[in-house]
Amino acid sequence: MMSDMEAEKKDSHDRNMNDLIEIVVSIKDNMVTKTEFAELEKKVDEGFKSVGTQFEQVNGKIDGIHRRIDAELEQRKLLEDRVSKVEAEVFPV
Repeated sequence: MMSDMEAEKKDSHDRNMNDLIEIVVSIKDNMVTKTEFAELEKKVDEGFKSVGTQFEQVNGKIDGIHRRIDAELEQRKLLEDRVSKVEAEVFPV
């Protein structure tokens, strides 16, 4: 015969085991398979490649803008030099 103390321990042990089993089943139900993980990883990699390509395109456009600005600054400097020479001839000091 079991004493009340032993019966309580057994009930507590059974409840703990049932709780653990429930947790394990819940984890198992929510886990991803290797195949699902591989598919997700492939999608993420493709997304990063797409983003990388977009960054390259943006960087290309930025480089083009820099070249244009540099060319326009060079033209402005040439014009300023020419105007300075004309001013020196027209308005001698």
